[in-house]
Amino acid sequence: MTNIRQMPLQAAPLEPPRRRAIRRRSAFLAASLAWTFSAALCATALLIGTALFYQGEFVSFGPGGLWFSYGPDAALGRVSLAAFTATQRCAGALAIAFLTTPVLIVLHFARRLFQLYAEGVVFTSANARLIKFMAGGLCAYAFAPLAANRTIHLAGITSDPVWLHADEVLALVFGALAYVVADVMEFGHEIERDRDGFV
Repeated sequence: MTNIRQMPLQAAPLEPPRRRAIRRRSAFLAASLAWTFSAALCATALLIGTALFYQGEFVSFGPGGLWFSYGPDAALGRVSLAAFTATQRCAGALAIAFLTTPVLIVLHFARRLFQLYAEGVVFTSANARLIKFMAGGLCAYAFAPLAANRTIHLAGITSDPVWLHADEVLALVFGALAYVVADVMEFGHEIERDRDGFV
């Protein structure tokens, strides 16, 4: 007869319901952002393709950018895309890329951030790094209209002289705040890691 007795296996602790709900919401948001990113990417490709190749009268360029379902109207400053040279069309496509790329950057890294949250990864250097990329995208969004306006201006197309609007200012402010928050998060994670190392 042996004195060795097998101990019953301990059941793994269940995840708290609130944490499970947060992870489910994060997974849903990550999936939603993935679809939004795909839609924005397709819309960007469609706009660039239109700027480069469309020859009809139902898309024109004027104050505010591209106008769909509106023909050229000299009184309102709208000109048919067919009237532009190939160089001007390429400049317009580049301007569209300048305007949409920051949005795609923010959506892409927001999707990855919520994927980490769905996996239960929070307050780590990986989270902080993704937030910093999003902050960079917001700051780029603030200066994208300037790059777009200068591009089409160099191609000989009239541009909007007022490029810094309220939404660009807000994007710059939120980008700076997000970067600071990410820095604080990273600093707190390093303090916690150093404290665990001394235990």
